[in-house]
Amino acid sequence: MNGKRIATIAALLGLAGLAVTVLVAAREAGDRSPDSPGKVTAAKKLVCLGIVDTEEPIARILPENFPQPATVTKVLVKEGEEVRDKQDLLEFDVSGLKLKVDQAESAIKVARAKRKEAELAVNNHPAQVAEAEKLWLAAKSKLEQRQKEHAETKRLFSTGTKIQADLDAAESELQAAQYTLDASKAKLDGLKAADPSYMLEVADEGIKQLQNLKEQAQNALNQLSCKARGDGRIIRSFVHEGEVFGLHTREPAFWFLKKGPLIVRAEVTQEFARRVTKGQTAKIEDESDPQQVWRGRVEKVPDQFLPKRLGNTGLVDLMPVNDERVLECQVSIELAPGETPPRYGQKVRVTLGE
Repeated sequence: MNGKRIATIAALLGLAGLAVTVLVAAREAGDRSPDSPGKVTAAKKLVCLGIVDTEEPIARILPENFPQPATVTKVLVKEGEEVRDKQDLLEFDVSGLKLKVDQAESAIKVARAKRKEAELAVNNHPAQVAEAEKLWLAAKSKLEQRQKEHAETKRLFSTGTKIQADLDAAESELQAAQYTLDASKAKLDGLKAADPSYMLEVADEGIKQLQNLKEQAQNALNQLSCKARGDGRIIRSFVHEGEVFGLHTREPAFWFLKKGPLIVRAEVTQEFARRVTKGQTAKIEDESDPQQVWRGRVEKVPDQFLPKRLGNTGLVDLMPVNDERVLECQVSIELAPGETPPRYGQKVRVTLGE
């Protein structure tokens, strides 16, 4: 009986040892799996893939007034050409916008002429009031004279010296004189009550509105341009003469790469992220040619895992095929004197800790 128990215990211990052996082997196999983006060597080196890039991603350059319509008349730069900050890259058809600026300028000139007319009217207003007052006094005096003449004609008519026609004529002249006096009085009162200075305010507001329209037209003209966003290089051109930019446009005019030192964006999976530290040395090899080797150092270790970038566009794949996240570490490239640097966009293999 004791012999059977001993045999059973021995068998169980053998199975337990076998299980431990299998688990260890599986762990080691997992660490050395060719499908893993990183692999651990005896010296705890970490190998991952990366892309040669710059700190600032590629810029997609479009006309400044996009998505307003813009027709290209001339392409000023070629693909691969070095450009300076604010350098013009395209020329556009600006005839329509220039016409709007000229129209606004002409309208401003007309408004300023009308303003001078208003200023003249304001300056002449006191003289007009004085003239109207004199005309009113003259009409008043004439009415008094007609009243006397009418009274005399009426007296003579009563004695038979004047006939009915003479009396009717005197009454007509008296009525006309009264009408003249009333009209002159109304004109005088109107001029005294009027404040022509409002004409200057209206003219000034009109000029201001036209100047705003001109400024808007000039801004639209100034925005019809396409300039470099710093010193750098045009790495891809999608534009040609006669092309019309607008709401339908899908591609930019250019892909622009700002001048700056090259770096490597090394992608480390979550499994091996804890082994990456700032300042860690790095060996950089061309992915397909191990004879091309550079040295570098880990400069930045981010504190977040993100989906992989879409190449060198700087964009993050928001709808990846799988849910794999990577720690995108920034590795400097330390070139020896005379050493040829890698090319932008080059795929490389990065060995960290070497």
